[in-house]
Amino acid sequence: MSDEQCLIAADRSRRVLIHAVVLLDAWLETMRGPDGYGGPVVHWWQDNFLYTGVGLDWRYEGIILGYLNLYRNTGDERWLDKARRAGDDLVRGQLPSGNFRASCFEANPDTGGTPHEAACDRALIALAQVLRERVDPAWEVYAGAARRNLEGYILRFLWNDEGRFFQNTPADPTFVPNKAATTAEALMAWADLTGDGEVMERYVFPTLDRIIVAQVRSPGHPLDGAIDQGVMGRKGMGRFFPFYIARCIPALMEGYERSGRVAYRDAARAATAFLLRYRRPDGSFPQIVYRSGRVGETPRWVAGAGDILRAMERMRRDGMEMNTETTLAWLLRGQHPHGGIATARGFSGRNGSHPPSHPDFRDLLPVCGWADKAFRYLTGRVCRGDVLPEVGPLPEVEMNGEFRGVRCLYRETPRWIEVRGENGWRYRWTKGAPWAEVNGRVWPGIL
Repeated sequence: MSDEQCLIAADRSRRVLIHAVVLLDAWLETMRGPDGYGGPVVHWWQDNFLYTGVGLDWRYEGIILGYLNLYRNTGDERWLDKARRAGDDLVRGQLPSGNFRASCFEANPDTGGTPHEAACDRALIALAQVLRERVDPAWEVYAGAARRNLEGYILRFLWNDEGRFFQNTPADPTFVPNKAATTAEALMAWADLTGDGEVMERYVFPTLDRIIVAQVRSPGHPLDGAIDQGVMGRKGMGRFFPFYIARCIPALMEGYERSGRVAYRDAARAATAFLLRYRRPDGSFPQIVYRSGRVGETPRWVAGAGDILRAMERMRRDGMEMNTETTLAWLLRGQHPHGGIATARGFSGRNGSHPPSHPDFRDLLPVCGWADKAFRYLTGRVCRGDVLPEVGPLPEVEMNGEFRGVRCLYRETPRWIEVRGENGWRYRWTKGAPWAEVNGRVWPGIL
């Protein structure tokens, strides 16, 4: 292309990205209830369609950090106001124990979720840092909430002092690298805010060392660089999820920058090379790769690809050459006209090797705790000088799909989400309500 054509294409790409950001922000507004961001949840592990109240879980990580990105990159106070509003949700929802209520995402409204509470801490600390730079005394409120959770729950109940690692839960001694990486990021942010360097030597570096131990290092082997999903004692599970591996990379690189320990950068580079080796031509990533070499292709995350892109961009800044545009295009193709971003592709075929011919309701449904990952990444690409316009009323969206083998119609408006099945089964969530309705009745629990 000529220089002029390149400039035109670059301008078009920026306009597409900015449009995606403002639409996603508008959709997030529709998902707010009296206490914060709610809605049904879908996940590889399990779904939760009935509890739809606020979830003080990892959705707040991407939402708060995304709004802080916009504030830093544009200087517009409205984005800082939205970050503070989300921080206030966490402060109001904190329990006397230091935990956050409904912090278990797909298992909400349970509390004590990992890595969810650490993700909330990471966001609160970032908000506190920005406010302290503005000499705004409110920074101490958000820092205090993060401190109560870190000291009252994460360090008190999850740190295994004998093994020098963070457990999955107080009752489950499994070491889960991606969850531990999120905790390490929160503690590194805490060290920056407070000047407490002891947390680095006592908690962060042992955590990163443990992540490296969970990594496959076998040059030339397809699994080289993969990080195991979990380790019990010395035995790994033999399950490697590209999405979760990506969530380990920023912590490893941050550890490298702080310590100069090349092993952390080498691990991050090998993990990134693993991701690129398994990336599909359309820019997506398989759900899971097993020790045997078998690949579970579906569901392939769409909105969640934002976290993979964030890891890739971090490594590109470190000098790794890679193309991120195919994965960015994969993510953007998943945005609905109402601004929400589809969760995945292929939930119906998760036990097969190919995506199904008809989209599953769980694929179509945007979920705050996945869309936030796209939001965080996309807002990070907004540049100074970019103008983010207001958007008009969001349209209603209707799409045909299936749910548990039954054809259905998914319909979403700014006021509700509804699913109609061919056999009369009905699901409806009035946005802001803590529970959804099935066949006209409110059913507390997990569907």
